[in-house]
Amino acid sequence: GKKHADEAVVYSAHGDHLGVGEPDAKGDKIYNGAVDNGTGLASLLEVARLQAKAPQPARSVVFLSVTSEETGLLGSMYYAAHPLYPLPKTAAVLNFDALTTNGRAKNISPFGNGDVSLEDDVANYAKAEGCVFTPDPKPEAGLFYRSDHFSFAKAGVPAMSFGLDGARDLVKGGRQAGEAWYKTYVAERYHQPADEWSADWDLSGIAEDVGLVYRMGSDLANSDKWPDWHDGSEFKKVR
Repeated sequence: GKKHADEAVVYSAHGDHLGVGEPDAKGDKIYNGAVDNGTGLASLLEVARLQAKAPQPARSVVFLSVTSEETGLLGSMYYAAHPLYPLPKTAAVLNFDALTTNGRAKNISPFGNGDVSLEDDVANYAKAEGCVFTPDPKPEAGLFYRSDHFSFAKAGVPAMSFGLDGARDLVKGGRQAGEAWYKTYVAERYHQPADEWSADWDLSGIAEDVGLVYRMGSDLANSDKWPDWHDGSEFKKVR
């Protein structure tokens, strides 16, 4: 950062998956993790490419590819315990974890509800772009506590994840098609060898969502704003 080099905005994604494991019915034992988390890591790299071409931001920007998410968020926990930039001066963490490959949507949802002002920011950016922000449709799944942003939240840093969910109101097929894709992915590919790249992926939705996250993060990196937890959040006192 050219003005507040000691302050940081962090983008993160986990670069690991399950590796080689028990074979499936076809004898395939390579757990590729193409969606989880190839899509997230590709998104991280693309935001880094855009940021590198942009003017130098006021704050420092960190691109963090962590390991061992699948075995307990160990990489992000380690960074949170040994940060390159002090956590009290880390403005926010924006995490990518398994984005959908089923095309453009009319809405965007968080990967678990976090009771954090960053979600309000996403809603405002989405509205400006003709998109609707909808809360996590499956709070009972506890997704907020199951990805790398949680390691930062526990330390008080405002953080949220962007990832697949069952609430995508698709431009082609509506909410019914979005829910069907989600159910099929979870049942047939999630944490299985079948999570492979496919030529029929439609990445237009990822492109729009990642563009929104980049614009929001870039604006934050060029501001003096400090996102915060809402009153009542268990992380507010820690912050």
